[in-house]
Amino acid sequence: MDLISIGKFIAENRKRKNLTQEQLANRLGITKNAVSKWERGLSFPDVSLYKELCKELDISIEELVNGERDNSDEAKEKTLIKTLNDQRKSESYIKIFVFIMMLLIILIGVLIYHNEKGKIHLINDADYLYDIAIDYLRKQDFETTEAKEDDYNSFYSYYGFGIEKIPNYYNVYMWVYQQSYYLEDTGALAIGKTSSYPCKVTLKDNEVIDIKYPDSGKNYESSLKKIFPVMMQNQILSFDTTNNMDKLFTDIQNKKDIYYNYLNIDTATLKEEDILYDDILFSIEHHTVDCVNVLLTVRKNNTYTLYTEYAACRPNELCNAMLHYVNSIEGHYDYDVMQIIKHSVDANNKQIINNEFPEYTIITGKGYQFFTDSDNRYLNEFLGLIDVNLKECAKPRYK
Repeated sequence: MDLISIGKFIAENRKRKNLTQEQLANRLGITKNAVSKWERGLSFPDVSLYKELCKELDISIEELVNGERDNSDEAKEKTLIKTLNDQRKSESYIKIFVFIMMLLIILIGVLIYHNEKGKIHLINDADYLYDIAIDYLRKQDFETTEAKEDDYNSFYSYYGFGIEKIPNYYNVYMWVYQQSYYLEDTGALAIGKTSSYPCKVTLKDNEVIDIKYPDSGKNYESSLKKIFPVMMQNQILSFDTTNNMDKLFTDIQNKKDIYYNYLNIDTATLKEEDILYDDILFSIEHHTVDCVNVLLTVRKNNTYTLYTEYAACRPNELCNAMLHYVNSIEGHYDYDVMQIIKHSVDANNKQIINNEFPEYTIITGKGYQFFTDSDNRYLNEFLGLIDVNLKECAKPRYK
């Protein structure tokens, strides 16, 4: 229907009958605003008003529907055709509406199903299961490590994502960081192996019965989604960051220092042979979370190595997340580098608050760890002599 034409037709016939909008409205028992909307083509009279409206305006229903004065048989046929077309359109709209509603119901059902499927029952009163899982991993490490050096030990730190309780079982979801150490014949502390991974540990009666790890490489993300509940997947995928790894690494370093009694070192009396391992005196780096910094390794016989590039993944590429330097610059120095150590702070005597590390971290060949900052004039002099800026970022080298 052409509401504009019909509206004009109603207005013309109202005026022909010398009726105001208000008078016509009163005779029909409706509001003046309703008549105004008809005449402006904003709405159409209700079918219950057809007969009375046509009587007041002295027109036929056919003329009202067609929006023109014509009472011929042709006009009646035209009205019938319009009515049938309108009915078909109405039926078509109803079918479309019903179809859309069915799709919405199906979509809501699917969402409810996946939401229920993704729900798990997490509990807060079984944190001791994390420790049971870690003890199991430690024992497994000792059993699978064939050649153990003197005083070999494996240290673990973890972050718990949650513990799920199901009938007769518990699933423990966690990120595990592991590092092993051993003493060499020279008495130097050497690093064995390091690993970092998420896992799902299943326990029954406080005993581990199964452990699942995601695949490495390109299947990492898809396999992780098969192991971990939906509510944890994004958290786990985004966990492998410098900030989180630093916390786990620091925890392991503290455990290692306690075990090997690397505590409260008297820096003033340290000598080169006390920190030397192979030809390495110490490595030093500037601590920042903005980028991967260059790494300086100071060696005996007045030589040093500056690592300037590291193996990196391209965006959206899955590869080994562990830091690995791939390019270096060799150089010589003429300086008493032990002064840098002697004017630094034993890391075990430095309390770290909110992960706010001092500016520089120093790790000696034998594993002692120290902190210092730009106030260490010996460090500044040494870096100035060899023309090295440890605040620079190392460059990524892609595969």
